[in-house]
Amino acid sequence: MCAAALALDLGTKQWVWDTLRPPAGSPLVVWPRVLELAFAYNEGTAFGVVREVGERPLWLLLVAALMLVWVAWLVRAPGTRRAGIIGAAMIVAGTLGNLHDRFFRLDDLGRRGVVDFIKIYYPWADPWGASWPSFNVADAWLVVGVALILLWGSRRVTAAKS
Repeated sequence: MCAAALALDLGTKQWVWDTLRPPAGSPLVVWPRVLELAFAYNEGTAFGVVREVGERPLWLLLVAALMLVWVAWLVRAPGTRRAGIIGAAMIVAGTLGNLHDRFFRLDDLGRRGVVDFIKIYYPWADPWGASWPSFNVADAWLVVGVALILLWGSRRVTAAKS
């Protein structure tokens, strides 16, 4: 599961890099005013918390390593169910996918960054101009993986109380 999720992330990022990256590429409208695939190069962290990571993103490697150790410890806990294992696999795949980009992907100016391309517009924004920050498949794996871990964890707590 983890290898397939990682391959899907890296494959979609490469497709976007080869197909949608300007100046030759242009956005692909999947669902007008709702969903668009548009190349974005993120030199920062998720949602722009850190605008630019810089040339040597070793601190990200440390954070990722700590998170992966935590996930490994969590999954080995007694009573781990399928949701916990799948969630952990998604977290590992998402982490490795974004780390791969961060360390091996350089733009034309030699800057390190992550390819983002999924752009969802707010349906309530008038005139539908606002959008959620662009993200990629690895980001989706991370969000869904954390949700599954939380779901599994809440069920463990509930089961322990009964």
